[in-house]
Amino acid sequence: MIPETEKSTPRRSLGPSRTAAARAAAALLALIALAVPAPGPARAAAPPSARGPIATVGDRTVDALDIQSAALVLGQDPLRKTNPALWRRMLLDRCVDRELLAMEAEKRGIGRDPAIRQRIAEREYAALFQAVYQRVLVPTLDVTPAQMDSLQKTGLYRMVDLYYILLRDDAAQGRRKEAETIVERLRAGGRFDSVAVTKSGHPSRGNGGHFGAVLARDLDPSSYAASRTAKPGDILGPYSGPYGHEIYKVGGFQTLSPDSIRAIVRVERTRNVIRDYQARLLAQYHFLLEPEVVRPILFAMASETPDSLLASMRPDGTRPRMGARPEIGVIARVDGDSLTLPDLLRETHPAPGANGRIRIRDGDALRDLASEALFRRLLVRDAKERGLASDPRVARELRLIREGTAVTAMIAAERPADPGTPELRAWFEAHAARYRRPAARRARVAVFASQDSAMAALRSWNGVGISDSSLQALRFEEQPRATESTLYPQHAATLPFFDADSDPLGIAVRHLDPGMTSPVVRTAQGYAIAHVLAREPARPMTLDEAIDRVRRDWREEKENEWVLSQLERMRAQTPVRVVPSRLQAVKLSPAPAATGSLGAVAGNEGGR
Repeated sequence: MIPETEKSTPRRSLGPSRTAAARAAAALLALIALAVPAPGPARAAAPPSARGPIATVGDRTVDALDIQSAALVLGQDPLRKTNPALWRRMLLDRCVDRELLAMEAEKRGIGRDPAIRQRIAEREYAALFQAVYQRVLVPTLDVTPAQMDSLQKTGLYRMVDLYYILLRDDAAQGRRKEAETIVERLRAGGRFDSVAVTKSGHPSRGNGGHFGAVLARDLDPSSYAASRTAKPGDILGPYSGPYGHEIYKVGGFQTLSPDSIRAIVRVERTRNVIRDYQARLLAQYHFLLEPEVVRPILFAMASETPDSLLASMRPDGTRPRMGARPEIGVIARVDGDSLTLPDLLRETHPAPGANGRIRIRDGDALRDLASEALFRRLLVRDAKERGLASDPRVARELRLIREGTAVTAMIAAERPADPGTPELRAWFEAHAARYRRPAARRARVAVFASQDSAMAALRSWNGVGISDSSLQALRFEEQPRATESTLYPQHAATLPFFDADSDPLGIAVRHLDPGMTSPVVRTAQGYAIAHVLAREPARPMTLDEAIDRVRRDWREEKENEWVLSQLERMRAQTPVRVVPSRLQAVKLSPAPAATGSLGAVAGNEGGR
């Protein structure tokens, strides 16, 4: 029972039927997994009567922002159109149920499990990264009036009509002296176009060295001082770089408008904003890679598997010397924190090679990995020190991350082991109406590694079909349980194609009649050719065809049953008080366009 402070209205029951109960639990799982903050203006525009908690659940509250978030997730529920008031009450019920499950997960201490804490930390990092990016970094991308004055004075944000000579170094010796001689000759009156044609190693030599309009900022940095005071006709250089020795002739300048400069600078800053922020954080917190550990780490990673390394570590993440195994200590430090090898593996996930070991090229590569691992921690620390984590909306999102992750883990822990084939078959037969295959085209498909080989095969197969003998001659193999997106090169399979398919091969096949062959189609794995064998009418699916869906639906059913049983117990034990007038006053956005069923969303979450 839920006592209400203003008037008594019956709470919508979650269990009038098995179908309704499963649907309610599926919607709740979707809300737990996908809850997001509602748009700011909706809360700001709420009338005075909507202020304050809409409901209290024990010592927890449900407010307007919770209802708005639930409306975003559950906006496709049919009740929204058929009974808006009952739909609002359903949103409140789901929010209350979410709080009850969060209380249960907290009571069980799910969030204290190290694996769950790591999962929460990764999701919190992603949320705080977005907050830092939007509130700290994005404002730095725009050019202020004072910065505009400085940028214009540098002379680097002008377009230069450039004439260009590139002397590439040969294998035997450099050509710096030759470049200096050419510059002297040009300044003495030599013809730039003639020298470019005979000496330049750049394609512009065919145009007398005329390169065209270039932003002064994009020239060699050594030229910046000279280009600032240069006049049309001046020869600049030589400037030695990775491509050789560059010589410039200024044909003229074009001043850019402030709007153009702003656009250019914003692109430059956007490209480097994360890298620059990471460098600032590492410098601010005094990042240090411990030099004595570099060689032992490189040796250990090259000679031991990640599992062996982790098994040899002490609780503090280090290990003593053990025979041929080197001693491994702390890899890197920042103010108030340090990084061990288990931290590095857990936070950067480097991929093992074919031999099962992780290859780190050298000390610089190890520094990059350590910097990336510590950057994640430092960003979280910086966000908290800036007060971003205390912002009401960000704090709410972090709370939902912690509680949602713990609740999902709690539900997964209670899920029984996957059933055997007899139990799945019994489920399949009891729910046979769910598993029907629509009308389809059955086609023989072969995938090639190159477009040229596919085109050659198409010329021989067009109008004839894809025979097994021709596939054997091309050394193709049959790929069991393949789909159009997983069929590998040098493999073939007979696949169904449905009218609703939206992948490129499906679109190409759905317009073909039996006996027709598709053109060569680029797929995720290679270049495919499909030959339509027959049309197939709609029919019931076999268990083998539906096995993945059957297993997913079985898991979802068991999760729903457990969730509903827990909610029934917790509702009887936990006082819930509701203010109906505040619920009705919440401003909700218009119904979104259809994006798929909530049951599918919840089922996908439950199957993870």
